[in-house]
Amino acid sequence: MTTAVGVVLGRWAARSALRPVAALTGAAAAVAGGDLSVRMAPGHGSELGTIADAFNRTVADLRRRVEADTRFAANVSHELRTPLTTIVNAAELLHARRDALTPLDREILDLLVEEVRRFRTTVIDLLEVSTGDGTTLRAEPIAVADLARVADRVAGRPVSVVPAGAGVVTGDRRRLERVVANLVDNAERHGGGVRRVSVEHRPGTVRLLIDDAGPGIPAERREEIFERFCRLAPHRSAGSGLGLALVAEEVRRHDGRVWVEDGPCGGARFVVELAAGAAAVPALSPW
Repeated sequence: MTTAVGVVLGRWAARSALRPVAALTGAAAAVAGGDLSVRMAPGHGSELGTIADAFNRTVADLRRRVEADTRFAANVSHELRTPLTTIVNAAELLHARRDALTPLDREILDLLVEEVRRFRTTVIDLLEVSTGDGTTLRAEPIAVADLARVADRVAGRPVSVVPAGAGVVTGDRRRLERVVANLVDNAERHGGGVRRVSVEHRPGTVRLLIDDAGPGIPAERREEIFERFCRLAPHRSAGSGLGLALVAEEVRRHDGRVWVEDGPCGGARFVVELAAGAAAVPALSPW
């Protein structure tokens, strides 16, 4: 009886002692997942109270920093839009009259137009990544087949393989179509070309699979590539490093997941997982 009582008291004491540690672990995991509203309840002991206060101050400071960075990026992007529109229009007007130019001038003009278009895309992506373009999500039923077939338009050839009864997801059509477009464009530019876009069903979820023909993504960099301004080859001028960051942001806003793994035929496979059916899209903060 004494042994049994001791075991019970020992387990109770151990659980009581570890409960704050478990709470701290859960709060830290939530912050790592992007939830900067998490706070720890003040501890009963002096040490636990100090840890909780330090954690709460750190998260609050981090949130203020993120808010400041977001406002800065949004303000810069907005300020660039007007002069950038003027530059783009002027470049397109010159490009429409390129036949009247000398071969050397045409070559210079083509380079200028290409860089201006890339600059415009970078500014738009930066604005959307930072603020979600200032708009809220529109929840509407979307046929998964429609999302998959966006890949055909972006790639300029048939690449989507959609099974019968591919199902429906709920979300903002424009944003989810851009997710697929960005992944296919990334495969075309940096992955040796897109091999196939397919649909896979799991219990309660549906997955869009984008396979490319490239060398694949190193395992140690598969999370990093979804960060802003990340490039696997920093010396390359092509790409702004915002396309995959925008994909991750939009999928997260739809309460989904996106990751990259090894493709079945070599190369990389990007996986977008969304809730199947007419589920409501949660109202999320821009964090």
